[in-house]
Amino acid sequence: MTNTDYFVSLYETLHRKMPFFGSGIEESLERIPEEHLHRPVGHRTIAQLLAHMIAWREDLIKRLHELPREKIEINSPEDWPDATGKTKADFLRAFADTKVELQKGLEKYDVSKMYDLVHPDYDYINVNILEGGAQHDIYHIGQVNMLAAILRELEEAKE
Repeated sequence: MTNTDYFVSLYETLHRKMPFFGSGIEESLERIPEEHLHRPVGHRTIAQLLAHMIAWREDLIKRLHELPREKIEINSPEDWPDATGKTKADFLRAFADTKVELQKGLEKYDVSKMYDLVHPDYDYINVNILEGGAQHDIYHIGQVNMLAAILRELEEAKE
């Protein structure tokens, strides 16, 4: 297994049923009723978290394909894109598409750059970005599942 094969396999793990960290992306989304996607819990909705995850995946795809990209400022509209009107089908399609593009980018990634600094102003290296993409997904899919559980409990309490 090459270094990039490892990262390709991470994205397979994120999308399969019962990965080691809980529930995969599709498995998680399949259990969420459509009407819960845009229902706020605290200051976020499930849809906002999903749109945020996709925004960061798209940024990583641009990095991997060496395409021009804008820097995402934390808590900006680019960081938290508007998810209004997005459906579960929209999100499932976006996750499937970004998975394929991430894997394509990883397969052609120049592994000799893996331990280079991302930018002279930062103290992290490219492998941190590659790992961080998967870690970011795991972190936020956990939040998605927590919000989904809260919404289920609220629904059950009404009955």
